[in-house]
Amino acid sequence: MKKYTIFQYGFFYLVLYGFQAITPAISTLLVLIILYGKALTKQFLKKCFIDNIRIRYLVLAFLFPFIIFILTDIFCFVFLNVSTINPSISIKKFIIVLWALISEEIGWRGFLQEKIDEYLNIYITPLVIGVIWALWHYHFFLLGSMSVPFLFFVLGCIADSYGYYWLTKKSKGNIIPASIWHFSGNLFFIIFFIHPEYNHGNILPYVILIILSIIIAIFITIWGIFSVKY
Repeated sequence: MKKYTIFQYGFFYLVLYGFQAITPAISTLLVLIILYGKALTKQFLKKCFIDNIRIRYLVLAFLFPFIIFILTDIFCFVFLNVSTINPSISIKKFIIVLWALISEEIGWRGFLQEKIDEYLNIYITPLVIGVIWALWHYHFFLLGSMSVPFLFFVLGCIADSYGYYWLTKKSKGNIIPASIWHFSGNLFFIIFFIHPEYNHGNILPYVILIILSIIIAIFITIWGIFSVKY
């Protein structure tokens, strides 16, 4: 079965992709307005985007995925004699990955994460969000536009979810760091040819990336546990 990516589809499918990507934000805003009213919705948006902005967390949100991808490339070059760097990106691809800055994290980290946190502990909430987030991508696998093994994809979503969780907690609910990490990760997947379809079906770079992501997630979780004040 031939593999396709969203970049190969026409404008109509691109619009549908953009709408699908922003459904977590749309759903969240509708729920907030209907159940809590416009005033509390404004407070929610203020907390997500304006309050408690810390430059160091914005920088870390870019550095963590950058470090993961760079280490993956170094490992592949040293042990596999393969470089995954391909620093070219079209305007169309950049716009698509830029959409992650505003399209998803209002729903995942802004609303759903906080609600689940009311019932679960700090160790389980990122796991649950990561699984839900991964399953939300199921249609890409059905369409054949995702070539990585589903299990590794889920593990990657869970690992990233722990990173997003703690940066959001340390920012007291501000989702900009998580959004930057999300955007940066999507961008680096284009700049670094990690996916098998870009390196002749070789799954090892992606597996290495997931392992490094899990290690970073463990580090961030330990750091968060000992440094976040509740």
